[in-house]
Amino acid sequence: MVRWIPASLPLHRRLETTAVLFYLMIVPMCMLFAFYSIIIPIFWGFTIPYLLWTFFYDTAWERGGRRNNWIRNHRTWRYFRDYFPISLVTSTKLDPAKNYIFGYHPHGIISMGAFCNFATNATGVDEKYPGITIHPLTLTSNFKIPFLRDVLMSFGISSVARNGCDNVLESGPGQSVMIVIGGAEESLDAHPGHNELLLKKRKGFVKLAFAHGASLVPIYSFGENDIFDQVDNPKGSWIRKCQTKVMKLTGIAPALFNGRGIFNYDFGLLPHRRKIVSVVGEPIDVPKVASPSDELIDHYQQLYMDSLSNLFHKYKDEYASESDDLKIH
Repeated sequence: MVRWIPASLPLHRRLETTAVLFYLMIVPMCMLFAFYSIIIPIFWGFTIPYLLWTFFYDTAWERGGRRNNWIRNHRTWRYFRDYFPISLVTSTKLDPAKNYIFGYHPHGIISMGAFCNFATNATGVDEKYPGITIHPLTLTSNFKIPFLRDVLMSFGISSVARNGCDNVLESGPGQSVMIVIGGAEESLDAHPGHNELLLKKRKGFVKLAFAHGASLVPIYSFGENDIFDQVDNPKGSWIRKCQTKVMKLTGIAPALFNGRGIFNYDFGLLPHRRKIVSVVGEPIDVPKVASPSDELIDHYQQLYMDSLSNLFHKYKDEYASESDDLKIH
């Protein structure tokens, strides 16, 4: 039987659901707005100059975006935070004179914790790390979508391409990036209670750290994989093979997931109300080396994986289950 939401639901709960729905509607609404702006002539006086400017002149998307603190601090994101709820736990202070590369794990289906904790100030990241500006990174293709690019940049989100990373890390002390290292491919392993990461073949973030002498900071987000249910798709199954083929052709990981609805608790595209706790580990200082050897890269990658594993096992009894284990592929 479908469990319907009761009419007596408190107002704050309705506002929390509305905030999450608003977040999920940002992409389709921007695409719809762009479509009508292009096909309806009355808008061309604005649309044509805007498109020319975005495609030929505006490079803010690869320079840290256009961070807007009014948007980042808006009360909408506090309702968004309280829906799950989401919290940010810091284990050590960071030196604002340094640059950092934050690695976020796991990807989950949509990386809700990454957005709430680092693109907004709903969990107090600005106060917890004074003097440090963290720019979440996303695919360059997202900045090709009119209007969506401006929304992303207002949160300080920038391009994950190497040029974008270099520009941010070179822009001054404290300027840092946050990368969901497992990428969209990792979303195919996002099942409740599972903690599987794609990390052993990911070395680009370590090379980036050497290029700038930036410290690596691991983050594990307990509960990120729990907010959606996903169709059983073990490696080697026909479902997984189809998903992998689609991902290779399109670059998009077609996760088959289910959450809850606006008016019910059992079916829909909204995430379940399940707690997400993102724990930030201690930084790993990396020297600035122009051409690091493969052995040096592997050494610091192993240091990072060991630090992430230690972080997981230190906090899992408090924020997950003592029976949970971490698998790094």
